[in-house]
Amino acid sequence: MSDRSYAITRTLSSVFLVGCLLLFVIRTWHWPLMGDAALMHYVVFFMDHGMAPYRDIVDPNMPTTLLIERAVMHLFGGNSLTWRLFDLALLALSAIAMFVICKPYSRFAALFASSLFALIHGRDGLVELGQRDLTMTVCLLIGYAFLFTSLRTDRAAHSPSKTMPWMTALFGFFCGVATTIKPSVLFLAPTVLLLAAITLRRRRQPFASHIIAGLIGMLTPILLIFGWLQHQHITADFLRTLTQLLPYFLLLGPRSYTHLILHSISSVMLPVVLLWLPIVILKKDWITWERAALLVAVLFGLASFYLQRKGFPYHRYPSEAFLLLLIAIDFTTILKTKPANRRLRFTTNNKLLPGLAMAGIVVGVLFIGGGSTAHALWQDWRNQEFDTMLRADLNRLGGEKLNNRVQCLDMADGCIPTLYNMRLVQSTGYLYDCYMLSNQPGAERDRSREAFWQAITKNPPAVFIVSSNDCDPPTQRPGYTYQKMSRWPQFDDYLKANYHLDADRIPPHMVNAGSSPSKPLGYRIYVQNHPN
Repeated sequence: MSDRSYAITRTLSSVFLVGCLLLFVIRTWHWPLMGDAALMHYVVFFMDHGMAPYRDIVDPNMPTTLLIERAVMHLFGGNSLTWRLFDLALLALSAIAMFVICKPYSRFAALFASSLFALIHGRDGLVELGQRDLTMTVCLLIGYAFLFTSLRTDRAAHSPSKTMPWMTALFGFFCGVATTIKPSVLFLAPTVLLLAAITLRRRRQPFASHIIAGLIGMLTPILLIFGWLQHQHITADFLRTLTQLLPYFLLLGPRSYTHLILHSISSVMLPVVLLWLPIVILKKDWITWERAALLVAVLFGLASFYLQRKGFPYHRYPSEAFLLLLIAIDFTTILKTKPANRRLRFTTNNKLLPGLAMAGIVVGVLFIGGGSTAHALWQDWRNQEFDTMLRADLNRLGGEKLNNRVQCLDMADGCIPTLYNMRLVQSTGYLYDCYMLSNQPGAERDRSREAFWQAITKNPPAVFIVSSNDCDPPTQRPGYTYQKMSRWPQFDDYLKANYHLDADRIPPHMVNAGSSPSKPLGYRIYVQNHPN
């Protein structure tokens, strides 16, 4: 494999990837607010109307998620363009961090990894904008960039003092922020700090200051969050959510471990991973301390994916980002090494491994980069039929007069975004019907039913919106039969006795707003027989 052929491939790939990124940004600029982003905006909307998270608002998301969302909305506005810019800013920050991480290896490795990560995110669709796992991943990447910069031998070769512990503290800080978004990465920072300590000791450099700085940095955002919870007088409510509601939520609609294992790596990444694995197996001295640290992040990302048990595409973001970094570094390292200096375990592989690396780059650029760009542009962001139909029905039933007199029974991405777009406050702080209408028995389901029952009987909503969305796995969803209502007979009887069916709608077209087309959600509207 000649240096010239690699240089040409690198140049053409760079131009192609930059073109894909520009096309992706320009053509997806008007993506609307929907899915979890709209749900989290609605939580902040509740908070701005005097409702406290974890006490008045029933939601399992961690405090940092709410605070980041609130900061973006208050500083720049709560519209869809603001959130699109925030999403792109996260991707830009991930790219900057990857360039710092890849500095000793190759700038092309950073471009390759960051571009593919951004385009895979675009492929996942409108519903994944600004996702919590994306924010968590960016925090981890920034943390790694600080840690690697602090400990790199070119900086520390002349003086041990050059290994700056304050950068390790920043590594701990950003890992702590990531932990307060998703606790599944709680032990990542201590594990990597242990690897860093072993590395520094082998170099005969001081390591205690780095361990202490990293742990203090990690604890800082966690303590700040608990300070905020205490200031809001909701610490006990948060702890109950963390120890009772969140574990119950993980039991709702879980994927089998077989499914999770088969989908640990997205299908679009699989060909590149298969081309990379022989390099890992055959390349001598593959494990350096930095590669080991990146591998730890991949493993913790996979653990987070398995622990959440839902198998959503955005749950793969931590493992995908760091796996792409490893792959990009290995591909470019193989191709940059002069043939005479390639110290491989088997000399007969001197041509095989560069060939695999070159093939991996070409497949990654064309198949992942080009394919993901086309898939992202194929998303139908104009299809807002559910929102348009529901808005028309709610305006017909009173519009603004429904403030505090309307209640959604939904999972996340149905009527809640419409209520946010109309700036209508629900009758209760229950954003999900999963806890009440699940087949999964448990004390948390009983407690949620009792609390919801007391809220609606004390202040009966004038309108109930029942979405066809269901927390059960897709294979168990019975179409538009709304069977979930029968799982709570007491409430089902109450609804039939005191409300009448006003509308039963199904948008006419398929929805192309995610990684694959899906049938549209339907909804039913029940109106109180004798409103107060």
